[in-house]
Amino acid sequence: MKNKDILDYYNSLAENYDQDRFGNSYGKYIHNQEKKILDKYLSKENLKDNIDIACGTGRFLDFADNGIDFSSEMVKIAKSKFTNKSIELADARELPFDDNTFKNALAFHLFMHLNQNDLELILEETHGILKKNGLFIFDVPSEKRRKLTRYKAKDWHGGFQISTKTLKRSIGNEWTLVNYHGIGFFPIHHIPKKLRRYCVWLDTFLCNSIFKAYSSHLIFILKKND
Repeated sequence: MKNKDILDYYNSLAENYDQDRFGNSYGKYIHNQEKKILDKYLSKENLKDNIDIACGTGRFLDFADNGIDFSSEMVKIAKSKFTNKSIELADARELPFDDNTFKNALAFHLFMHLNQNDLELILEETHGILKKNGLFIFDVPSEKRRKLTRYKAKDWHGGFQISTKTLKRSIGNEWTLVNYHGIGFFPIHHIPKKLRRYCVWLDTFLCNSIFKAYSSHLIFILKKND
């Protein structure tokens, strides 16, 4: 039932997703932090070798020439925006590609709605389609942050969280954890809009400091071992 709920949710959001989620100061704040991290690890060259898993309407297709999403409405919009990209309707838990097809993969705002079993399955699927030493960059809500703030999701929406310790157990010997970064150290949605831009530098600093595990979300950079 949860999968249908997620699908219906994103199909209904697709038409206004870009403006509603990332056309405001909060969305732009988060997007810019995420983009800086992708810029650090992914080149804008050879985009044909990269895939955006759960690409949505194509927010990060500047980093990949290939994308998949399981929302038909999201795919429809992404295709209309990026006519030169290869965008397919597919589920991240069953990727329709041959082994060793891509160099790098990214997946944002995907795992937050799933669970530990889904995480491990998608890690396995992504490992298969990547070439040796390929990177997989993705975000997950921080378990440490949620324990600190005693936050509990009401349902599947943003219901999953993880710690670096749990992730390391999940990746086994298949991957190497290259690094991780925080996103949203401050509860930016509670900061007045006029002041948000003044918090960017400090938020970015804390998200890459010894306190980064307590950021709202964590972005992990994995490298395929073999």
